Amino acid sequence: MIATTTAESSKDIVKFEKIRENFEWFYENYEDLKQNFSNRYVAIKDRRQIDSDKKLEVLLKRLNLSNYDDAIAIEYVNI
Repeated sequence: MIATTTAESSKDIVKFEKIRENFEWFYENYEDLKQNFSNRYVAIKDRRQIDSDKKLEVLLKRLNLSNYDDAIAIEYVNI
């Protein structure tokens, strides 16, 4: 049981680090993102923009995040 918990914790840490890196990328590239994605929610995976939409619900549905096991950051680009 402890080995499973440790393995799950390691996976969670890796996932958290990927999400952190995606948010860092988002803020490092915010000025460029504003030019193309103003007033939109932007999804970031592996330090690149993968999708966007004006409505968060539509973006989440399209990404099918309810059954997704990867680290995706979603943030709003405000003008």
